[in-house]
Parts: sequence; C-alpha cells; structure tokens
Amino acid sequence: MKILFLNHNVAWSGTFFRAYHLGRELVQRGHDVTLVTTHRSRRFGAERVEKGGVTIIYSPDLAWGPARNGWDPSNALRRAWSLRSFDCEVVHAFDSRPAVIIPALTVRRRSGATLVMDWADWWGRGGTTEERSGWLVRTLFGPVETWFEEAFRNDADGTTVISRALGERAAWLGVRPERILRLPNGCDPTGIQPGSRERHRLRLGLDPASRILLHVGVLFRGDADLLFDMFRVAHSREPHLRLVMVGKPRVRVPADLRGSGAVRLTGFVELEGLQAWLAAADLCVIPLRDTLANRGRWPSKINDYFAAGRPTLMPSVGDAAAVVEEYAAGWTAAPDARSLADRCLEVIGNRDLLAEAGRRARSVAEGVLSWPRLADQVLTFYSSLL
Repeated sequence: MKILFLNHNVAWSGTFFRAYHLGRELVQRGHDVTLVTTHRSRRFGAERVEKGGVTIIYSPDLAWGPARNGWDPSNALRRAWSLRSFDCEVVHAFDSRPAVIIPALTVRRRSGATLVMDWADWWGRGGTTEERSGWLVRTLFGPVETWFEEAFRNDADGTTVISRALGERAAWLGVRPERILRLPNGCDPTGIQPGSRERHRLRLGLDPASRILLHVGVLFRGDADLLFDMFRVAHSREPHLRLVMVGKPRVRVPADLRGSGAVRLTGFVELEGLQAWLAAADLCVIPLRDTLANRGRWPSKINDYFAAGRPTLMPSVGDAAAVVEEYAAGWTAAPDARSLADRCLEVIGNRDLLAEAGRRARSVAEGVLSWPRLADQVLTFYSSLL
C-alpha cells in the first residue's frame, strides 16, 4: 500500500513524531510511506531524505518561530502543487491546518485516495489556543483555528483521534462512530530503555539520599502553577525531595523555589541525557488541570516515562490517567496541589512500590502502547475504510 502522511509541524517536533513512528512501523510491514512536514529553517526549496525507511519531504515555509506551524499559505500551495501527481491509496492528514488539509484534499481529488484525518489536540473552541495565547490572538485567531479544526471533519473517510474527548467531539460534528479510531501516542521501547538508578545518579552528581520528582518538557502556565504548588506542599514535609525539570518548560520557576535549591532545570538535553535523567528519577510527574485542552490531549512525555520503566504521578484527567490507573503504572489523584502532594509523599520513599509500578509501566510500553501494536490497529482501520 502506498501511503502519504501530511504534517504541519516543524520536523522532529510535536505531532511529527506521531506520524514518523507510525510510518516507520508501516514501512516495516511492507508499505510505502511518504511523510511531508515543515523544514526547520528553509524558506525556499524542499529537501527530501529517507529515515527509518520513510521518505521525508521537508517543505519550506515563509514564517519563523512559533508561526512556522502550518499556517503559511505558500507552504500549503507549494505542497499541493508538488503533490498534484502523487498517486496513493491512503492520505493521512495529521491535523487540519492549511499546510495539511489543502494538499490532502488536492491529492484525494486527483488520485481518489482514501482520506483519513488525525486529531491530536483540542486547539479551538476553548482548548489549547485559550491556554497558550494572549488576548489578541485568542480573540482574533481563535475562531480561525476552530474553523479549520472542525470544517473538514466530515469530508474525511476516516478519523483517528488521540483521546476519547476528541472522539466525542468528532461524533458531535457528525462523524460516524464506526469511522473513528482512538489512537493514543505510542511508545518506542527500543529508543528509551530502563537504566540503573544508582549508576545514573552517580554520573549526574546527585545526592543518593534525595527523592527525585522528574518532569520532562513544556508546560502550560496554569499546569506549571499546579506543579509548583504541589511541590511546595510536598517539600515542606519531605526536605529531601527534589524537582528536576528536564528540557525547556517555557515557564519561570517562582523565586522562592529557585532560592531553595530544591528545583533544578537541565535545559535542552539530547536523547542520551534524557535517558540518564529518567533512570535517575524516583517518580515522574505530569501536572494537568481539569480543562478542555488537557482532557482532549495526550501528554506525550508519558510515553517516555513508560518506556524508561518509571512510574507516573498525575491527576485523574484525560486518557493517559486512565492508562496509569488501569495498568497500575503509577498513581493518580484529584487535580489539586494538596491531593497530588499527599499521593507523592505516600509512595516516594517506598522503593519496592516504585519498582513494581515501574515494571508495569515498561510492560505498557512493550505491550498495549507499543507502536508496533498501534500500527496493526491503524492498518486494520485503513482496510475497513478501503
């Protein structure tokens, strides 16, 4: 089967990973996958490479920074023109911004391909755009985001959604339930693997007596406040507790926590550094308030936590929390600082309890959330649509 994936993100960020890992698994099953995404810097001239068996086309874009995210009309039109003769059985559009939906509809019209649309984030209608944007952007751009997010859903032959909430929203828009596949983000158990806690703590120069609570990646401002409030409560009762924030959270650590020395920011780390910090952690955390955006999304950092065999602490919000609860791969609590702090302190000092939850987390990565298993589900879905 010849398959075209279209993604709006800058390559090697965001939903690109969802498309790439799925495409790599489909290639291993004998299918031909081309993935079109946005070049990190070029404004003119596409670049074509092959990685993991997937043909990747990096499309140029005239925007820069956060605006380089699927809204440039020239990117959309270049893609549509360059793919005008592309022949395939399935075109899978990862979200529906102009740089994705315009070429997707073009390919479908010219080749007769089956169109599948992916929905991986609740952007408009009170979702992520409300969380991340200023008042002017929310007011002027929010309706545009919502329109592109919703307007084309019934044009697709099939829909993949990252969460139950987005599945319900697609059904509310008129998409038939039998044409919806719930597809969470998968784990790459060969890319990130469990490591020795003691060895990596020694390597990173960490106090062996400390209790390390680890967070990876970006935070919404409100979710960051929840994390910092929870840590204040827990640290006041357990002075050996440390919060390590790996990557670039894009929020400021409050002055009182910066001055305490109990919070450490690593900055950007390569994969090897990420694996070391995950191995050194006692417990990984995902702070989520109970909002539309958080109910609709899947926090992809949890897939790294699972693959590393580390237990997760998070509020009972969204589909990821349901997986943690079902497979006992960590612990959940009410989405407030005191409840999360209480649960953290219940488990953070119990090595046997943490180790067992970590083993269960690794089993999730190797089983129900492995990309190979999810790829099989997608192929079955494609076949039903064809």
